[in-house]
Amino acid sequence: MQSFEDVLREFEDFLQTASYLEVLPCRWGYVRLFNEGAPINFYAVLCRTPQELYDTLENDLAIEKEVQNPQRD
Repeated sequence: MQSFEDVLREFEDFLQTASYLEVLPCRWGYVRLFNEGAPINFYAVLCRTPQELYDTLENDLAIEKEVQNPQRD
């Protein structure tokens, strides 16, 4: 089973380059903040387990890849 630190290490490059994302520890686990635009407007997701954090970041990364390389029909 992965720890929170393992998950953060796995997504380290993505988190370094995604200036609109921030992941912070809190008393209940970790919070993933997503800045939806100016002025600062955050959408927060509480991740109580490493798996929840992994799933959230995996989804964020998949969306990022889709935005950068949209599939054309």
